[in-house]
Amino acid sequence: MDDQSERIRKRAHEIWEEEGRPEGREYSHWLRARADIQAEDGEKPKRPVSPLDFLGLSIGRIQPA
Repeated sequence: MDDQSERIRKRAHEIWEEEGRPEGREYSHWLRARADIQAEDGEKPKRPVSPLDFLGLSIGRIQPA
């Protein structure tokens, strides 16, 4: 796991604890954490395209016919 991924994971965990450890909010917490870390690093936040982005998976882009 690279440094940025580890920082995102830790920040998501902090958000989860701050919100009282709710169930089922992992994706939301991860997105917020990623935006926080990217802002710290001066990067433009990336908008996820699909839930697969949360898992770091990609199925490619489907081109219209």
